[in-house]
Amino acid sequence: MERILQQIETFPPADDASHGRGLMRRKTPINRHVIQCVVCLLTSIVLMCCSGCSLFVMAGKAMLGDPKVSSPFTAATGIKLTDGNDAIVIICSAPHRLLSDHPALQIDIVDRVSRILETHDVKVVSSGDVATWYDDHGEWGDYSELANEFDARYVLHIDFRKFHHRVPESDNLLQGSAAGHLSVHEVNRPGTLSKTLTRKNEYVPVTMVFDRDFSMQFPNAYPVPRDTRTEDQFVQGFIDRVALHISQHMYDYKMSESIH
Repeated sequence: MERILQQIETFPPADDASHGRGLMRRKTPINRHVIQCVVCLLTSIVLMCCSGCSLFVMAGKAMLGDPKVSSPFTAATGIKLTDGNDAIVIICSAPHRLLSDHPALQIDIVDRVSRILETHDVKVVSSGDVATWYDDHGEWGDYSELANEFDARYVLHIDFRKFHHRVPESDNLLQGSAAGHLSVHEVNRPGTLSKTLTRKNEYVPVTMVFDRDFSMQFPNAYPVPRDTRTEDQFVQGFIDRVALHISQHMYDYKMSESIH
């Protein structure tokens, strides 16, 4: 027993210390590796946040393609106008103060929105027929009369409250601003109710199924100098952009095509 104790007492303590240092040396690389990984991860997150998450968007497009956005109309009603054969009539109204500066605004918007929806497989009543109706009647009339005349189920009413393209107090700058209201009315004419009867004021149920305000500027960020293009060119481009913005309320579109 005394011999064993002597062996323990004479056992060099340095071995324990060196053994401990050996363990520390083996653990240290692992800890440094973990720290490096955490630092890299945090740095990546900061860079992504600083770039407006554009890296996430690019990665998502690379893996999933350009995703589609559900239209506000479909989100609100569950109806996809591209899936059925039900036609839609498009009409447009604006106060006289706007029409005095843009007399053709109503017809231009109806024509361009109609063409955009048609290219996205929505069944639309011919804008030419709608324009003829307006010229003959001097007004749009009620929704059931319009739907019955053109054998349509839906009526899209675009009602402008604001539409101007000049920057206030600046003769050298152009920037369009438009705002208004969109509503879609569903006309449920029974199959047994003929056009002749509806013209005799027979009751036809009309339900508003979509109701949404819209507002936009063009260009969105800043005005453009008047000498970069003619005023008419600017107005036509502005109307095109407004028509596309309105149309995107009615059909699903790719995220990269979104107009604000």
